[in-house]
Parts: sequence; C-alpha cells; structure tokens
Amino acid sequence: MSHERVVEDRVFGLEKAIPAPPPLSHVSTAFDLFSCSVEGADAAYANQGTVNHPPLVFLHGWGASHKYWLHAFSGFAPRYRCVAPDLPGFGLSAKPARDYSLEALARWTGAFLDRLGFPKVTLVGHSMGGAIALLFARANPGRVAKLALVNPLIRGADGLSSRCRTLMTPGLRNVLFGLRHLASVRRWIAGDFTNAVPMPQPLVDDILAPTYGAMVGTYRSLAAADLSGPAPELPTLAIGTDRDEILHTGQIDLLTTGQKFLIHECGHIPMIEKPAEFNRALDGFLRQ
Repeated sequence: MSHERVVEDRVFGLEKAIPAPPPLSHVSTAFDLFSCSVEGADAAYANQGTVNHPPLVFLHGWGASHKYWLHAFSGFAPRYRCVAPDLPGFGLSAKPARDYSLEALARWTGAFLDRLGFPKVTLVGHSMGGAIALLFARANPGRVAKLALVNPLIRGADGLSSRCRTLMTPGLRNVLFGLRHLASVRRWIAGDFTNAVPMPQPLVDDILAPTYGAMVGTYRSLAAADLSGPAPELPTLAIGTDRDEILHTGQIDLLTTGQKFLIHECGHIPMIEKPAEFNRALDGFLRQ
C-alpha cells in the first residue's frame, strides 16, 4: 500500500497558529476613497482591506476627516476591512444644511452602515466621533461587536478646554472662520491639537473643509452633551491621554464601566502622535 504524504495547510487558520506581528504604524497609502449616498447627500469614505474581513469603522473628530486614521489603516487592514467616513459637513463629504447635533450624526452613522451593508461592526471614535460612537452603541448595542473611544467628549460642561471655548465665542469664531484660508491662522488654530509631535500639515488643512454651519452646529451639541454613566453592555475600551489640551483630562473616567487605557506624554490625537502605541492598545483590546 502506498503512503501518501500529508501536507499541513499553513494558510487556513494561520492567524490562530502563528502570532501576528505588532501592528504597523506608518501612514497608509494603500487605501481607496469611495462615496455613497446617505440621507440624500454624498458621503466620502476611505476603505482598505479585504471585503470579507470583519468591518472596523473609524469616526473622526471635530474639524477632522478620514486622514486621522491612516496609521491605524496600516496596522489593521491585514485583518479587518477598515472604513473611515468623512462625517457630513466635514472632509470630502457633502455639506448640506441639516441637523448637525450628535444625535443626528449617530443616526447618520446607522444609515451609513446600512448603505455599506454592515449589520454589525467594531466601532472606533475619536473626540466628537467618540461621542457619536457612544450614542450609536447605546441606541444600537446589537450592531456593535466592540466599541473603542479615543479621548471622547463625554460631558461638554466641564470637558472642553478654556481655549477651545474662547475660540468658539461668537465674535472670535466668525473672525477665525473668515481668516482660515491663511496658513498661519490654520496653524495657530491647530496649535493645541497635538503635544508629542507637530500637527501634520494635511490635518491642519482639514480646517478648511467644514462649513460654518457644520462647525457651529456640532460645537453647540458638544458643549451641551452629557454622556456620562455606564458604557453600553458590550466590550468597550476608552483610551485617554495625559497631555490633552482640547479636552480636560478625566473625560474617560465619566464612563463608569468598561476598560480604560492611558497613553502618557501625548496630546489629543494619539493615533497621530503615538501611532505604534495607539495601535498596540487597540490591537490588544480587539484580540481579547
């Protein structure tokens, strides 16, 4: 009787058999930009990763865009389908006259996920995006596998820094909005956004994208927000930093449940300032 050689399949089940390397942290250039219609207006989104991988959806913060997540794309696209929309009024998305409250943007998030055919996702939100992600997860816990909040705004009354509140007083915000086409003004506005590294110029230039209505509408909703209390009844991680000059430290402690992780010597945007450390923290949570 002949003996057939048994060849072990090292591809099927590879992730379980061999530990994956640490997440990468370079800026991804392999992503694609797409658009779709959500609530009657075009929504732009960045996409990277195989379509049949589980979806990992990133929501950006105030005055930002999908660009804030390109280090995370390089780390997680090998195992997830990474998607980062530009919220309505921001980035490359349409900027209609609409309700820009956090609650309305949480409903928009559900419509966006429906449009892409995602019944359930892992959701990551930064700053304003963290507040939107938290609202969406509380309203739709069955649609979120895991939730990660990165320096989220939890309570506006004592969360926003004094400089942020000063810049958004009616008179000053009108002047700054009118002068934002000047590179020096954009750089000055973005002065407190990061601590460990200078704000990258493409992110500084994101300040040009939002409309006045989107900026003011979302800010008013943020200032009035109070999302303190328990996290949704699903795996939740809140990532904070100790050098945040946009939000007062301690916002993540207003969530009475869920895991907490602190990144040291870092400002408001850890996925840009300390991408390798941020990716490791998020990766550890996702692998649990």
